[in-house]
Amino acid sequence: VDLCLGAMAAMAAACSTSWGTSYRASPVSRGRAACGSWSKDRFRSRRDCVPGAMRSVDTSPSSAGASFVDHDGVPFFALSDADRSSELRGDANAIALASETKTAVLLPLTGTKVWVIPVGIDDDANGDEQKEPHVRYRPAQALLSSIPPETLDRKRISFLGFRGSDGAALFCADVTGIETAVVNAVAQVEGRSDDAQKEKTWLDQNKIETRDAKSVGPFMKRSDAGVLAQAAGLLTWQRTVRFCAECGSRTALIKAGHKTICRDDTETKCKGVNYPKLMPAVLTLTTCGDFCLLGRNSKWPPGFYSCLAGFVDQSESLEQAVSREVAEESGISVQHERTAFVTSQPWPFPNQLMVGFRAECLEKTILLTSNSRSGDKTSRPSVTKFSYPPSPNLDRNELKDARWFHRDWLREQLGKHGDPRETSKEIPVGSIALPGTHALARRLVEQWVMEDGGGYRGNTSGKKIPVVAFTGGALPVSTLPPTNRSHAFVACEFLGKGGGSVTALRFQPTGGEGAPTKNDHERLAKECEKEASRWVGGLGVGSASGNTLGGGNTTQMDSNHRKAVRFLGGGQICFRGGEVSESAAYDDERYVFP
Repeated sequence: VDLCLGAMAAMAAACSTSWGTSYRASPVSRGRAACGSWSKDRFRSRRDCVPGAMRSVDTSPSSAGASFVDHDGVPFFALSDADRSSELRGDANAIALASETKTAVLLPLTGTKVWVIPVGIDDDANGDEQKEPHVRYRPAQALLSSIPPETLDRKRISFLGFRGSDGAALFCADVTGIETAVVNAVAQVEGRSDDAQKEKTWLDQNKIETRDAKSVGPFMKRSDAGVLAQAAGLLTWQRTVRFCAECGSRTALIKAGHKTICRDDTETKCKGVNYPKLMPAVLTLTTCGDFCLLGRNSKWPPGFYSCLAGFVDQSESLEQAVSREVAEESGISVQHERTAFVTSQPWPFPNQLMVGFRAECLEKTILLTSNSRSGDKTSRPSVTKFSYPPSPNLDRNELKDARWFHRDWLREQLGKHGDPRETSKEIPVGSIALPGTHALARRLVEQWVMEDGGGYRGNTSGKKIPVVAFTGGALPVSTLPPTNRSHAFVACEFLGKGGGSVTALRFQPTGGEGAPTKNDHERLAKECEKEASRWVGGLGVGSASGNTLGGGNTTQMDSNHRKAVRFLGGGQICFRGGEVSESAAYDDERYVFP
């Protein structure tokens, strides 16, 4: 639990309910009716049947990297610049015609690694399309017509669809064993010539790399990343179904590489079939008021956090998977009725479908008692509820760490540090990094932190009072205390001239090494009174002496007796290694305002 998180969540505002925002892709016009008869001439004009290439628009407020969605609403890694034309997969003649066109393109892979070419700053290989700052790679591609069938058996290629920008038919294949021939074919396309010397010159000046589709995707145009993710996922599946699971015989690819059948040559006549595998997984941002739960596993670099995720079990709904995975990994119970779908994203790791959810858990509550100083023995103590997120109880086999992070603090962290798995940069102590802007996990966090949490009605300064802070409203709150010193805390309510109010927590380290003393609490109360005078536009605040604190009474302000701050209760919090101890709130030395 992060600094000030266990107890500090008491004052978190109610979470907005506008979760269920989904993104609808623009419909793709396709099919036999749209494109007429399947002749070679029709393949040349296929571009008329699909939308043009979509240019990426970075919608992220904090990063210049690839955006999660473009203006077409299609998430990153989804095939956005091609028509799958899945209705053609079972038509062997149509696929053969497509592969024979002069513009048919092969995207080569070695095993499950895609071929890419580094892009220089002045690289104009992409024509006149708008250049994007994050783009560092582009796909290596060859014309199928330049690779003889005796070199690459056409039964080994898989049909991906038609490219939206030029209508070219797209195919992919594992070219292990014939790399030299395919490299020369790529050089012929890139060198824009069939001259052997020019091909050699291009190869001398450039390098083809084999990379994992997931890791290289964020550094490519979204259209390129989507088609390579599809190719890598399809070939990964094909490598796992080379033998029939029913009888052990070899399988054969049909439907343009999208189905396998058993080639059983015995008398058993096995009818085993396989279709491309898709592994659904839920990705959940769990919230509790103004705090959200993020975690990291032991394989991730220190300081890198993300939403909790897990695969869906058999006979389990997506909502049930959310509850089970969050409970298994963090020990946090979420409310089933407060679980809502947000959006989804294909994820080439190697063929997952990430389904994004928002879920909310119940706060834990303790009672703070404030006694009256009026001398009236019949006066009853004022009892105030003090709520905060429950402490995670981690499954160390699943997570290395899980913490509650405040909305305002996370907002400040966005864009400060890139994904260390991609940048190899160390995250400074006191900061965190989130997945890249192309990832669904980042999208869930960004949407949540940017929601309007409300303000302080009647606040003449025009600024929003921090809900959680050290004395004086200092932000951002540190996440790693420099020492293990105890802190005094107070729950208080700042009141505006217009009648509005905001309940907040203020912390202050003790003057010594031990538990907070009466002086520590009184000093904290005075600091809160000073802060109140700023928020209400400079109205004076009387000293703590002679004023009545707690029990629903208010600090009096000058002769106008305007309400500025009301103290609801307080106590001590002990921080150890960046974690908050719940038991400290019940400590015998807890301070009760007189």
